Amino acid sequence: MESLPFWKPGTSGPGSSLDRAAQAEGNVVQSAPSSLSIQAQRERLPISKHRLKLLHCIEKHPVTIVVGQTGCGKTTQLPQYLMEAGWAADGKVIACTQPRRVAATSVASRVAAEVGTVLGDEVGYTIRFEDVSDKDRTRIRYMTDGMLFRETLIDPLLSRYSVIMIDEAHERSLYTDLLLGILKKYIPHHATSYLS
Repeated sequence: MESLPFWKPGTSGPGSSLDRAAQAEGNVVQSAPSSLSIQAQRERLPISKHRLKLLHCIEKHPVTIVVGQTGCGKTTQLPQYLMEAGWAADGKVIACTQPRRVAATSVASRVAAEVGTVLGDEVGYTIRFEDVSDKDRTRIRYMTDGMLFRETLIDPLLSRYSVIMIDEAHERSLYTDLLLGILKKYIPHHATSYLS
């Protein structure tokens, strides 16, 4: 399968009559082959180089703040690294909040595909009026920050979670701020928390 060309900045614009000439001169960058396996795609993400350092930081510090460019793999890969390292053992769950419902559902779908499971089994999501997760089998759970906040009303210590990831914390929603306050109060009871 032939990969699609991308326009290289600093050359004639895409769609111009000079496209064929630019292609002949080598000014067009070819996209990565789409036939890469999911594992190969995961290994190509920038975050994969820092896997062990991140796991070490999360192990040693109750709060870890991760800053990385959009698309580097923070949201999709960190929960998988944690699960692979045993943070989801003994019935514990890795929670990852998302500020928007669409993000929670689409990221959960992607991670379920990467893990090789059906959405709602090992990887699931919970948004308002929709829970696609299994109480006993789900190990990575994506949810809106409002849904995690509601869980604090029933279980203030959020005891079923080994790691709580507050993703996109810089967006500062009401629920994110409330969750950060609750987590700060209860951090001594938690194994770790993570913000990105």
